[in-house]
Amino acid sequence: MTNEKHFGVPPRRRVPASPSRLKFLRPILHRASFVFPITRPPIEDGAVLVAEGVIEDVGPFRLLRRQWPSAQVCEHQDGALLPALVNAHTHLDLSGLAGKVPAQGGMAQWIRRLLAAKERMNGLQLELAHQRALTSMRSFGTGIVADINSSARFAERIVEGTPITRTFLEVLGLQTDSLEQALNRFPERAQQILADGQEEISLSAHAPYTTSAALLREVKAWSGVREKTVPVHVAESEEEIMFLQSGRGPLRDLLEERGLEPDRWSPPGCGPVTYLDRLGCLDRRTLCIHAVKVSKEEIELLSRTEAGVCLCPRSNLFLGHGLPPVGRFLDAGVSCGLGTDSLASNDDLNLFNEMAVLVERCGIDPETVLSMATLHGARNLGLVQRYGSLEKGKRWLAIRVGATDGESIVAAGCRGEVEWVT
Repeated sequence: MTNEKHFGVPPRRRVPASPSRLKFLRPILHRASFVFPITRPPIEDGAVLVAEGVIEDVGPFRLLRRQWPSAQVCEHQDGALLPALVNAHTHLDLSGLAGKVPAQGGMAQWIRRLLAAKERMNGLQLELAHQRALTSMRSFGTGIVADINSSARFAERIVEGTPITRTFLEVLGLQTDSLEQALNRFPERAQQILADGQEEISLSAHAPYTTSAALLREVKAWSGVREKTVPVHVAESEEEIMFLQSGRGPLRDLLEERGLEPDRWSPPGCGPVTYLDRLGCLDRRTLCIHAVKVSKEEIELLSRTEAGVCLCPRSNLFLGHGLPPVGRFLDAGVSCGLGTDSLASNDDLNLFNEMAVLVERCGIDPETVLSMATLHGARNLGLVQRYGSLEKGKRWLAIRVGATDGESIVAAGCRGEVEWVT
């Protein structure tokens, strides 16, 4: 496998920045033993030129030093510079449930325990856990997080120095026929925030087994007009596949208990990826979360429609669902990002630990998983023009890890040996 395939994007010709513009910006030349741009192979004794928070050039230090002799040099030797990680799927409002929801008895039974445990927590407990989770993620090198918010409530204050957060308000309802009906269930503040059109707030459909066809289509249409990604939990468990194919099984009983009236809903008789495609809801701005139980034909569908996938391998293992077919996704050209899911189904929010599982259990190349945790996560969230790699014109959001090759970087990140570079 070539380096170009590792990173998913062919190398680009480097275009020097304009000296006439940069001479007023006091640029900083960040030098490291290795620079991992992600979109091209690592650069030994590399450097990144940054001015006012924007990357102006990337290349060998000696070359950039000759071109920018007046730039201030910031040394990061004995380590590697790489873009901040992108956690493409978590549930911050479940952070207070760490260690409180054992995985026993299947998916439906676990969801019952999850909902019961969440109901026992008060708002202050949930908010404090939410803030601790953000702080923890940043300490492990995560700079961007996609948060699925099922409560439609927002923190009263934002702690400085926490990751950039994209919040997706989650809707569901097998008998909910319109988006207006679903949004009317949100607290008034959430409705107003959506109406204000804030870039960082959007919508998510929970899953094909909890969301009516009409509601799935309307969420997709609402997001499409605004050019936003729609995350959907897809093919996480065998129970989900059973329910979609037959309308029976443990999830049917759970949905009936929760008042979603599954007997009034007609199962599509197919897998969730196929179902989304039939509804016209599968395209480049669809993010399929988990995708563990997918068929060969559904992998081909994901590839053909350019839909993104977010893999959460440790959560899948915790819940007993097994690992996703990551090798087949990559062979098919599917854009795979990584997520931790929530602390209710994971030990921590360190994205390097997700990478380690894919390297050790699935045989994926370390540099490939670094690309998944950065470039592809940003691509799948619609943020790749600004983040996800170290390239000219992108925002400077970078970390240093005390290692110099892909395998040792993943190992060092698992140990928490990560520093932010400003």
